[in-house]
Amino acid sequence: MKKVLTVIGNIALYLGVFYALLYLLRSTYNYEATLSFAKFLDRNPAMFMVVLFTLITLVYMLIFRIKGWIWPHAEKNLFRASGFKRLSGSRILLMIGLGLAGSLFSIGLIVIDDIAQRFPSIPALVDDLIRGDSIWYVILGAGLIGPAFEEILFRGLIFSELRRVMPVYVALVLQAAAYAYFQPSAALSVISIGSGLIYGGLYLRTGSLWSPILVQNTAMGTIFLFKYFGFYEWFDKLGDVSLYIITALCLAALIGGSVYVWRTSGNGGIGARVSQALTADAPPAAQKGG
Repeated sequence: MKKVLTVIGNIALYLGVFYALLYLLRSTYNYEATLSFAKFLDRNPAMFMVVLFTLITLVYMLIFRIKGWIWPHAEKNLFRASGFKRLSGSRILLMIGLGLAGSLFSIGLIVIDDIAQRFPSIPALVDDLIRGDSIWYVILGAGLIGPAFEEILFRGLIFSELRRVMPVYVALVLQAAAYAYFQPSAALSVISIGSGLIYGGLYLRTGSLWSPILVQNTAMGTIFLFKYFGFYEWFDKLGDVSLYIITALCLAALIGGSVYVWRTSGNGGIGARVSQALTADAPPAAQKGG
């Protein structure tokens, strides 16, 4: 019970920091001294993400440092605790490929008229985030820092906490559900259930948070770059039949590539380390089967 309460408390702390700093940043609209800064962020929503998520990450780093001072055996480094481990060159290329497949799948959902009309929140999100003073603000915030922060929070912290008190595959589903809950619309939540499972699975099997970060950064970065450079208009000229086929193939490539990673990651992933830790903690008689 103590471990469960600790996990609940840690997750509540991470989310509490998120909401507290979100409120603090939004309150800049209320003061004359910070009004110009607030207007800049209002004009550039991607830069709002940069400021908010950078501040939250710094506070998370401080929390881990304080925990390390209070409990000597606790992990003191946020990034080490989140699983920032180096990937091989082949894995990096594979993650970039998965990100490109995810990008084209998402663009298909945006440019296919029937889908865009039924689920307008998908193109609306891209339209909202791409507005601003510079495309590089958009890439920095919505393409790089925003997705990286999502992975730190949902996979590196929440998923890691949940794995401490429940079967790893239950934790995998719950972190995907939590990820979906925080999306701005029902349609995006449904998509995020699937992407959350994929990101969590990649993290679980490779043991590195860089895996889902690379996929997300590639997907989100190219979504906004392609929008900015007019690729959507060219893509739309292919016609709905071709777009449906390409979108379906990209989804199949994303799922198939994720399954390939799952099957070929060997014993170095998080799931293997969890099993080893449980075995190491078991009494000698249990390890021997008696």
